[in-house]
Amino acid sequence: MSAHVKLPLAPEPRDAEDREAREEREERVPEVCAKLRTKMAFGSLSQTRDWRFGETTTAGYWCLRTMETWGTDEQLALPHACVKGRVCFAPPAGSDDVA
Repeated sequence: MSAHVKLPLAPEPRDAEDREAREEREERVPEVCAKLRTKMAFGSLSQTRDWRFGETTTAGYWCLRTMETWGTDEQLALPHACVKGRVCFAPPAGSDDVA
């Protein structure tokens, strides 16, 4: 004899307050330099997180100013390194910062 068990589905947000609570829990994408590039930035077939989190072990990153794997300050061009505060940082389009 086999038993069939029905598992409840997660409830859908019912109103704006539920949606806002869910959006607050979601992690914001890091703001990286506008000159940082990787081929992962142009799309991926898998359902991976945004390339700016820098979690992939196979992506290669480069700086558009030097066209090398390092920036104009001779430090590596990586998502966790090419952030606000670095001397060569260029804010991404739509950012509140003005370069």
